[in-house]
Amino acid sequence: MNLSLLAGTILVVVGIAAGLLQLWFAPWSAETFLKIEMTIGGLLVIVVVIWFAVREHKEDEATRSGDRLD
Repeated sequence: MNLSLLAGTILVVVGIAAGLLQLWFAPWSAETFLKIEMTIGGLLVIVVVIWFAVREHKEDEATRSGDRLD
């Protein structure tokens, strides 16, 4: 399994779990919960951007080396 896919999936599950935990038990203040969710969302964006950049780099290298001729 791709490391980026695994990290993204974990972040989504953690975000949903934190949301459900806040909904049912409210362990954090609204401000703290917002900060937690924004941090998880920011990390998810970073994972997606890095995954996209790595994928594009690999495809570019394959195209330049002649391994992938379309």
